[in-house]
Amino acid sequence: MGYENIGAIIMAAGLGKRMKSKLIKILHPICGQPMVSYVIDALDELGIKKRVIVLGHQREQVAEFLSNRNVEIAIQERPLGTGDAVKSAERFFDRREDNGEQTFLSAIYDNVLVLSGDTPLISPDTIERLIKNHRSSGVKATILTVDLQNPTGYGRIVKDSAGYILRIVEERDATLEEKGIKTVNTGTYCFNAAALFSALKMVSSSNAQEEYYLTDVFEIINSQRGKIASVSADSSIEVMGINSRKELAVAESYMRRQILDDLMESGVTIVSPETVFIDRDVRIGQDTVIYPFTSILGQSVIGEDCVIGPYACIMDAFVRNGARVIFSSINNCSVEDKSQVCGGCGL
Repeated sequence: MGYENIGAIIMAAGLGKRMKSKLIKILHPICGQPMVSYVIDALDELGIKKRVIVLGHQREQVAEFLSNRNVEIAIQERPLGTGDAVKSAERFFDRREDNGEQTFLSAIYDNVLVLSGDTPLISPDTIERLIKNHRSSGVKATILTVDLQNPTGYGRIVKDSAGYILRIVEERDATLEEKGIKTVNTGTYCFNAAALFSALKMVSSSNAQEEYYLTDVFEIINSQRGKIASVSADSSIEVMGINSRKELAVAESYMRRQILDDLMESGVTIVSPETVFIDRDVRIGQDTVIYPFTSILGQSVIGEDCVIGPYACIMDAFVRNGARVIFSSINNCSVEDKSQVCGGCGL
């Protein structure tokens, strides 16, 4: 079964104050691409076409970046919490019939994924496991969880004896026993669409922050005798939300290693991976050798049988087969077949 009847909501309205930046968090780059693009790419790989992204801060700037990404944009006018953010996307999953009666598009979008725009390391495989488990179990909601050795600060997952989720308890509200739970909420979910939007209508802002919390829908679903299941992520780094410059650096390092591993598996030699920086959209041909202290950035394309580095910096350039770029920096230019750029050249 495909994913034609799955929609996705990407939450991306927050500024990200802990980044201490004038730029909204989701546009901070990781290996040459804004972090939110990785979440959209994961949905692309699964063939999930219905994508609604919820924007708030710097919406014009984010919308400009998304203009060619085939996503619909919902606006959260005021920062009233995660529940309000998801509710602002509801109209994209509605249909108004001729008689004026509103119905959910359940025949087309039975289920809705909810993801965060600041989780760039989440893999298509993990999202697919979440969807498949949700479908096969017949529950109203499925939460992607992860087990942490130190779960301090995270919402704990409280389950019943059958393994279904009863509630999510935030750190400040947890009992001593609940604080001992290692399984935590990652903020990624798969919902039955009708159950989600129905429960959101019952969420209250009667809390210290006066916000509408998406996690409140789980107790509402349970009160209506709906079942809530869980799927565990394989690693904590995959579901890590990027909230600070330190976490951005961790994600960059993890993604860069994946890029280098993929290149080496495809037939590229990288002599000293810990000193080489290659952006995600770079393409490198077979039997090319990358020497230490080299950066290949932007949309660069490197042909086969090339020698790049040491101490080379290549940005948005086309290096053809058999060429050599050594101790040089080139930007937005082409290096012809079997030619050589060396000795501190700058092009």
